[in-house]
Amino acid sequence: MSGKSKIMIGLGAALAAGIMLCGVLVVGVLVLDALINRPPANSGLGAEVALPVASQPAGNITNPQAVTIDPQAIKMVEMRAGYCVALAPGDWSFTSIPPYAGADLFSPDRRIHAAWGIAGIYKTLYPTDDSALNYLMTAVYQGFTLISSKSDAGYGFWSREFSTGVGQEGQLLYKIYDFDPGIYVISVYMAATETDLWETRGAQALSASISIRCVTQLRPVTAGVDPGSANPSDPFSNPEVDLSENWTEAIMGYENVYSPSIGEHYLVPLESYWATGPEGGGYYRELPGGGYELLQDGFGDY
Repeated sequence: MSGKSKIMIGLGAALAAGIMLCGVLVVGVLVLDALINRPPANSGLGAEVALPVASQPAGNITNPQAVTIDPQAIKMVEMRAGYCVALAPGDWSFTSIPPYAGADLFSPDRRIHAAWGIAGIYKTLYPTDDSALNYLMTAVYQGFTLISSKSDAGYGFWSREFSTGVGQEGQLLYKIYDFDPGIYVISVYMAATETDLWETRGAQALSASISIRCVTQLRPVTAGVDPGSANPSDPFSNPEVDLSENWTEAIMGYENVYSPSIGEHYLVPLESYWATGPEGGGYYRELPGGGYELLQDGFGDY
């Protein structure tokens, strides 16, 4: 990449530059070397990990016609940090350092990043969505560039695609709270991978990003909440829980499902849909003692 190094810095670090405290826009970056420094090239951590994507329906020994998620599913594990909770592959890291209003998820090789952050923005400085996003995201992604117009993502959110100057691709979901003549608040969920991974691993980044739930006093409707005791999955403490709670759409060829009996969460490829399953069409997991469980769509409870 013309000698440039690829850097993914943590949102909890970078968006500290944009948080509004007591009506004042605070400028300052929390430096987190662990999030900035990439592993050495010869460490083996940068190698792409192949995903088990089905090329044909999966069967099993007891019922060759069965189509289950078991060989292909990516288990999404509940993780907690600071005032936040999220779902991500079990070997990912999750960081959120109170009182900063941000959270970061990284794959072990740091080639995949999911994050959330919220900031207060002065309208006179950044009057448009584009200007605010460019201001905030250039602190997170080197050479950040929006490459799509905004589209309605539902639940009060807008979606934008972006690229970076150091070989990354990603997507933002954001919501604006316009409550004051001089200031608005923007809440941003983001997902990114190195460009060569976006088609195969982007679903993991997007799903993990959407799953992030955090409590903060920066949302105008939760200004009086106590972050230390509030539940990030409680809609009264976190109105943005609607994003993950109601999301059932496919994401880049994958869907989020969960087990109603054991509460486990999975990211499953569309190819693992069993159209003629025992309880009708859906995603199934094979039970240890025999039989199949129909999984529920969405992120479920966590």
